[in-house]
Amino acid sequence: MVRRLKNLIFPFTAIVGQENIKKSLIINAINPSIGGVLIKGDKGTGKTTAVRALADLLPPITVVKGCPFNCDPQDKESLCEYCKTGEIQLEDKNMRVVELPLGSTEDRVVGSINIEKALKEGIKALEPGILADANRNILYVDEINLLDDNLVDVLLDAAAYGINIVEREGVSLTHPSNFILVGTMNPAEGELRPQLSDRIGLHITVSSIMDLEERVKIMERREEFESDPHAFRKKFKENQKEVQDKIIKARKILKDVTISHELMEIIAQICMDMGVDGHRADIAILKTAKTIAAYHNQLIVNENHVSEAALLVLGERFQKSSLDQDKIKKKMEQAKSELSQKKNEEENKKKIPPAGGDKKRGMKLKTKEKEDEVVDEDPYDIDVKKLLKMKGKKKKKLYGKRVDSKTIKGRYIKSKLPEKDSGDVAIDATLRAAALGSKGSIKVESQDIRHKVRKHGAKASIVLVVDISGSMVSERKANRIKGILNSLVEDINRHQDKISVVGFKGEEAQIIIPTTRRASSFQEQIDNIRVGGTTPLASGLKKGYEILKQEKLRDEYVPMMIILTDGMPNIAIDEGPVQDALKIAGDLKEKEISTIVINFEKAVKFGHEFNMDLALAAGGRYYDVEEIKNPGMAVTKILEYERSNS
Repeated sequence: MVRRLKNLIFPFTAIVGQENIKKSLIINAINPSIGGVLIKGDKGTGKTTAVRALADLLPPITVVKGCPFNCDPQDKESLCEYCKTGEIQLEDKNMRVVELPLGSTEDRVVGSINIEKALKEGIKALEPGILADANRNILYVDEINLLDDNLVDVLLDAAAYGINIVEREGVSLTHPSNFILVGTMNPAEGELRPQLSDRIGLHITVSSIMDLEERVKIMERREEFESDPHAFRKKFKENQKEVQDKIIKARKILKDVTISHELMEIIAQICMDMGVDGHRADIAILKTAKTIAAYHNQLIVNENHVSEAALLVLGERFQKSSLDQDKIKKKMEQAKSELSQKKNEEENKKKIPPAGGDKKRGMKLKTKEKEDEVVDEDPYDIDVKKLLKMKGKKKKKLYGKRVDSKTIKGRYIKSKLPEKDSGDVAIDATLRAAALGSKGSIKVESQDIRHKVRKHGAKASIVLVVDISGSMVSERKANRIKGILNSLVEDINRHQDKISVVGFKGEEAQIIIPTTRRASSFQEQIDNIRVGGTTPLASGLKKGYEILKQEKLRDEYVPMMIILTDGMPNIAIDEGPVQDALKIAGDLKEKEISTIVINFEKAVKFGHEFNMDLALAAGGRYYDVEEIKNPGMAVTKILEYERSNS
């Protein structure tokens, strides 16, 4: 049975349900410039089956024979250097699914330069990577949220620009890299960085089918396929051919599809109403709507195409939106109404000049009542990546995404004279050293040898020490704390760091979230934080310090403490509230534990200055809460304060 099924793919049109997956894959097959599809959902819901079935459904591609990049002979501008210079022969190839394994290195994905050929023969020879293999095929990344951020950046750049640039040892080469990007993920294992998920065109969530008849149909079709795959495929041959023909025709007419200015205004208005950042979503909806029209053999985009496209692009981008087709249509009606109202107001303005001094007529102004509305959580927009960036550590065994560490693996950043033989020779720097003072041919001597210095990211164990005392009792402060905590927890989950949350109020500190790599499972504890009581800051610092001391002993994670407080301690452990807190801060500095102090009470002079002293004593960084939207602007504050008190 295994032998019979080995090279046979389950037909695309035989897949039961999961209409949004199939629709998104077809749309990207017609128009890869949409930017791929991100499919969220549990395992076993047919994601991989659908991707492989799509490759089997699509027509063969004509390529330059022997080209490792599958160059398109009809697209002269995209040809690689080899195909541009020599005589070419053509051949047809079936489209394939190229998988990117999680453990792939950057060289394996991007490709590398053959240094031996470059040195001996003086030619630039490229060792193709996964992006070369994926050109004009489907690139499938399972668990894309667990992929290193630098690899995701490379993938999305190649998907956006259609080329891959390989730069190694001072040599640069480019080759075409147009592919259909399909990423899948399980949200329970951590989210994809918003900056990256935003660059993927369509977002789909799938779940197990709960309709009894459809579940039975899935079993029946699978059993029929495994019993006689050839007969089963033959049964769906006409359906497959029909969809394939529609895709081929849609590709041909796509460039002729038009959309009215009014519909583009509706797209823009929907995105503004949804609070979408940037313009990628607008463009993705536009491209998707035109592609849907082409698939239905229509040259003019209508409202149904736009609403369908908006759901595929926006439906799962916002966790709290819960959009469906009916809600999208309501938003379209609302957008049309708002646009019509604006046009009427503009026409009235032209007819009736505004009265003297009434220059803001027609503008929507926030009332004081609306401005003071209390929310459960203040979704504070902070630059988490900059906030949590730590200085490099002199460690050899730390690998991850958070901290830049000099290691024996990782990215080549510079060269150095070798202290001992590492076998990791920097070819470019060695040749430059040998070339100095040489005449004619270059001869490499032992003193010319340079070794590579590499940098890699290490994971962190982060303790958030949070002031939930009575001095933080205002709703605004409490809600802002929750917003910051949730932003930090999301980022820490994404980087697979460890996190602990320690809250302090009353007489001592309490552990809100124990040390974990799955902080999202403790969301209820964050939601239920309540403020009140005295301020035992020293107790909170001590408990956080004890947690991080244990992490130092394990030597697996880089320890880090983030302190959120208004800087007004009033409960002592030994000597006094202030002295005890500063003493523990000194211990943090001695143990080389990276520390960040976020001040919540800039207006109160004592709290403001004490928090600066606390950051100085810990050898860490200080931010006022308003400045963590851009930590780069605030990073010199602590230095200025230190100079003024020296």
